[in-house]
Amino acid sequence: MHSPNAWPRRVGWIHTLGAIGAILLPLGLLFSFFTSEDTGDTAAELIAYAEDSSTDVWLLQILALAAPLLIGAFVASLRVRLRAANEAYQALTVIGGTLFIAFFGVAMTLWAAPLLSGDELTTAGAEAYLAFDDAGWVLLGMSGISIGAMIIGVSLAALDLGVVPKWAGWVSLLLGVVSLATIVAVGIFAWAVWLIAAGIFLLLGRDRVAPAAEAPGVVA
Repeated sequence: MHSPNAWPRRVGWIHTLGAIGAILLPLGLLFSFFTSEDTGDTAAELIAYAEDSSTDVWLLQILALAAPLLIGAFVASLRVRLRAANEAYQALTVIGGTLFIAFFGVAMTLWAAPLLSGDELTTAGAEAYLAFDDAGWVLLGMSGISIGAMIIGVSLAALDLGVVPKWAGWVSLLLGVVSLATIVAVGIFAWAVWLIAAGIFLLLGRDRVAPAAEAPGVVA
């Protein structure tokens, strides 16, 4: 029989892709937030933004399209690494991560897709966009709550299994709680920092996988 340590080698590409995705997605989002101009409060300003900021708009849409693959691989990697953890913590990790992908992807698409063809955006279309623009923030807030739950689940599991130092586990847990406040923006930075740190940790510690309980007759 294969030993438990053979598992990471068979799915090493998932760990690598997940770690890279956890780093790239928040970096892309933070870059967009810090470099993008305001879309404006009027239809004319929005149309001008769409025509002049196609790169920013496409970045948001690419983030939405990439999230299922990048963060999906990250969540799968976490699930493998924490397979010996309490089932409740595993459920928080998987459900929270899955809901984050859904809410985040819809929010970014809601903001980006209508502006992809800025030269075709009409005044009526711009006014409609401005009317439902706040819905994107609500969805982003829900994505923050979801990833906050995921981070809390991962943190509690890591503390329980002892796979990280105690201080790191408590800092991680604190970032998970702060992530719940994404609707007021501070939470975005909390989960972005956590994702980047977790991605780096996974890249530097690919073989640190919590051992699963051995079945009877399994030879290590």
